[in-house]
Amino acid sequence: MLKLMLKKHSALILAVLAVALASVLRQLGFMADGIFIPIWGYLRAAVYVVLFAAWGVSVRKRTVHPQVRAYLTAVSVLMVFWITVRTIRYLLAQDPWLLRHLWYLYYLPMLFIPLLAVFLSMSLGKPETYRLPKWTKLLYIPTVLLFLLVLTNDLHRLVFVFPTNAAVWGNDYSYGIGYCFVLVWIILCAATAIITMICKCRIPHSRKFFALPFIPCILALVYGALYGLRISWVRTLAGDVTVVYCLMFAAVLESCIACGLIPSNTGYEKLFSVSRLGAQITDSTNAVCLSSANAVELTESQRQSAVSHPVFADSNTIIKSHPIRCGNVLWQEDITELADAIEQIKENSRDLAERNRIRQKNLETKKKLLSLQEKNRASDLLHIKTAAQIDLIDRLLTRYDEETDGEKRERLLAGASVVGAYIKRYGNLLLVSERTESADIRDLSRCFEESFINLELLSVNCHHTLPSNLSLRTKDMLHVYRKFEQIVEACLYDLQCVWISAREKGDTVLLAAEFVCDTDLSPLASDKNRFSFEDGAYRFTFELQKDGESA
Repeated sequence: MLKLMLKKHSALILAVLAVALASVLRQLGFMADGIFIPIWGYLRAAVYVVLFAAWGVSVRKRTVHPQVRAYLTAVSVLMVFWITVRTIRYLLAQDPWLLRHLWYLYYLPMLFIPLLAVFLSMSLGKPETYRLPKWTKLLYIPTVLLFLLVLTNDLHRLVFVFPTNAAVWGNDYSYGIGYCFVLVWIILCAATAIITMICKCRIPHSRKFFALPFIPCILALVYGALYGLRISWVRTLAGDVTVVYCLMFAAVLESCIACGLIPSNTGYEKLFSVSRLGAQITDSTNAVCLSSANAVELTESQRQSAVSHPVFADSNTIIKSHPIRCGNVLWQEDITELADAIEQIKENSRDLAERNRIRQKNLETKKKLLSLQEKNRASDLLHIKTAAQIDLIDRLLTRYDEETDGEKRERLLAGASVVGAYIKRYGNLLLVSERTESADIRDLSRCFEESFINLELLSVNCHHTLPSNLSLRTKDMLHVYRKFEQIVEACLYDLQCVWISAREKGDTVLLAAEFVCDTDLSPLASDKNRFSFEDGAYRFTFELQKDGESA
């Protein structure tokens, strides 16, 4: 426990020891003779210069806000300047005018340290980029004027009043009205700074300790009053005004830091250790310097890998890193909720995949079913459209079975082939018409070609000349081919020649079918086609429009 207390207050103990050493050196200077008198003074001055310089470095390291840090550094510089001027005045200077003006220079730090404290207090609680308002620069005017008032005291003697015949400053001076202005300004700035810091304090329960900075302030006022009254024992024990006020100024500011009025970064090591951040700080060699209480233990390889990319400590913890000066900070993130969410997403994905698979199978089954239904529908439609041809084939095959003459049997079988070719090609053309309303004339040409192949088995001369790259309506092509089949069936066994031709006439297509046979085909003429008979040939003409529009 004692060791912990010593470590916590080591800086304060060293400061007290330094002041004690300087006090001993001052007493030794009183008892010394001859050349040893300045030696003790130099040593004492060196102790105080080192003490206030070290304090300036310390507050610079401990202060968070950059502007506050700059003001505290300026205060420590003014203290060192004050000690230096005091040392030169007492140990080196001899000229009366120089002695007096070195003494006047004391009021440079005495006036500007409280002013800097006001600026410091106004900067508290502000962002790091904050800058004081421009009107605050007006506070320099009374400060500079008061300092010039002190510095020119020899001309008007409004601050210090010396006897008329005094050549060198001694203890026989008095204070003028200007000194009252200086003292009021110092007290006003100091009180404003402390009150502002107390009002801006946001640390819970810190107001219980707000009286701490007032203690050195009160001591400084009491000391100033006793010193001004020239109390002998005060001047004997603490006769160095410079040192006393420097210590009091430092004590006020240090008290503000201690009670939280001035934010500092002290105690961060303990705060980091007990925090729930789950973090570690490593040095440049990747060794752990600080670790929070609930930080997970990481291997050397994990710490090394985390520097370049996040790594998993376990399934629910991820380790991330960020470089800092002379090392890295590693922190852990609990991704339990994220891991659960990912697992839920995976489970949902599996469910959706299974549902999609089942749905896909259902769609495939439905597609097959629809395809079968469509085939059945097309088959039924074809059966209806070709019922007469199917019946004709049945009759021809019956006669084929009954016939004994071989030549007649062959002709009956060839006739059945012609009708069968029609059923096949008409079915194909019917399927095309189910998919589209128009098609290329070549589909009709292929129908005629297959019928011609089978008609040639009956020694029928067949020929057709149809153009290409023409589009006709499929129902018109079905009508033409069906009419063609009716004519062929009417004169099947006495048909001698068939010639089909087509030519373009403007926006129309004239398709002519000529048949040479002994059967009278005039009963097959209709109003949907033109009919003529010339030179023993029956001619059926169909007029169709291009692009699928029938005339």
